[in-house]
Amino acid sequence: MTITDRLSTFHPDIISSFLETGNSSGIPKEIQLFLKQIQWAAEIYEYERNITRCAKKLKARILAEQDEYVDVRLCKSRIYSAIDYFDIDCNIAQKVWESNYADRYENLTTMCISKGDYKTAKLCQDAALECRRRSSAIAETEKNWAPVFLISNILTVDDLGFGKKSLKTIARKHEDAFYSQLIDSLTSIDKDEKARLKYDADIIELEIEETTD
Repeated sequence: MTITDRLSTFHPDIISSFLETGNSSGIPKEIQLFLKQIQWAAEIYEYERNITRCAKKLKARILAEQDEYVDVRLCKSRIYSAIDYFDIDCNIAQKVWESNYADRYENLTTMCISKGDYKTAKLCQDAALECRRRSSAIAETEKNWAPVFLISNILTVDDLGFGKKSLKTIARKHEDAFYSQLIDSLTSIDKDEKARLKYDADIIELEIEETTD
């Protein structure tokens, strides 16, 4: 049984009381440490949506608050656990994702301009504009959409095909490969330039090929 599974064995009121007061005689010490860590992860994730940077900040806080050294990989796991446990961003509209993609493209644009790479900056800016347009189009469509209410004591949301997706999977797809996919979508630059851009974005380590005479 994982530590997350063990959490489900406690009454929600006990968990809630611990998160509010920081004390509980009914929760084992290791579970308390885990709960505090995912609570901090959720707090940091509210304003820092980059998983790697969020993990580094969580790592520093755990060291300061609990005097425990944990690596970044474990901190990322804590962030995913927090997203899953606290239902963060459970229902994000497609237009919000499009806006988020646009923001990331614009981040790449700024980075490329600072490096003097105006060609790639233009490609990123064009991609951001396209995301903004799709977001705007979705918003217009939603204006003409009317909700349909179904009241039943038999049917569940799962029966209708609206079961909640794994937030951990969403978070991993959204963050771990996010910038890599954006850069790979830029068809006007070659493979070496994409590798350099990924390195500048702190996605990959720069690989230098050695040549022999």
